[in-house]
Amino acid sequence: MKPFLTLIAIFFAIASFAQNQDPLNETVTKEFLILHSGKDYNKALAIAKSASTKLGLKMDLRNLKPNKELGLSDSRSECEGTFGFYPCYVPRGHYEDGSYISIEYSSSFLGFKEGYYIVVAASYELGNAQTKPMLTKAKKIIKDAYVKQSKVYTGCIH
Repeated sequence: MKPFLTLIAIFFAIASFAQNQDPLNETVTKEFLILHSGKDYNKALAIAKSASTKLGLKMDLRNLKPNKELGLSDSRSECEGTFGFYPCYVPRGHYEDGSYISIEYSSSFLGFKEGYYIVVAASYELGNAQTKPMLTKAKKIIKDAYVKQSKVYTGCIH
């Protein structure tokens, strides 16, 4: 757990510094199209599978599995090979944006209520033209779908 807490502390220090130093700013505001949030991973998984079929979007869980410490984690071998410790979780938004179904853990997003599995159908930088049409499409299937913003650190995490 100590390596993870160290990584989080470093992340917030870098993010805080980056916000005050424009040339080093490695955070961006992202929009996340959320279809569901809840405490039950299995329910989130069922909703994700259904949404994938109904919306015609691929589902990419990125090999993440529920984890008691972090909410979600990659495999032991992937975590140890990439970061040198286990468990580990890099939330959506750090890498490629786009429209696909994933399950994320809310505690890893700045400004999100902690402790929820969230089914995300799209993630884009703030103001992307694809967000609104995706929300309209999603609301036809899941009336409670909404878009929420969060600052995301996009710099190096190795």
